[in-house]
Amino acid sequence: MAKITAFLFVILLLAGALLPGCSKEEMLDVYGSAVSFAGNIGLDAELFLEGDREFGEDKYTGTYTASYEDFTGTEHLFGGTMLEKRTREYVKVTVTIEGKGGVRFIWMCGADDPVTLADGAGEFTQTAYLAPGSNYFNLELESFTGTVEITIK
Repeated sequence: MAKITAFLFVILLLAGALLPGCSKEEMLDVYGSAVSFAGNIGLDAELFLEGDREFGEDKYTGTYTASYEDFTGTEHLFGGTMLEKRTREYVKVTVTIEGKGGVRFIWMCGADDPVTLADGAGEFTQTAYLAPGSNYFNLELESFTGTVEITIK
């Protein structure tokens, strides 16, 4: 997190040096864009995912389906970092898990402890409040064989 903060500080300094005629609002917009961009770095690229992800209206929503064979690892699927509230602050999360082994779908919100939205096989539906700051939805698997379907809208 320190690297991201340092990166954002450098962006802000560069923006201030390169945009001397900009207003405070314009500077904050540049900073907000940099924060959002840096937040997207925390998501796994399509190439590294086991399944298929399609984003919805933003990087916080969408669908993910995957089949696993004795897979261990963490997939960083949805989320990002934002300075201001989203137009819609709540998202509905639906997770369907079939298979054997360890599997948890977690929501990481800022510095708060991670919230487990799904744990083990079954169908789970939760609502999550996306506060300004960092919000990420991750899938943690340990020797898992089976399928996972996730929808966030």
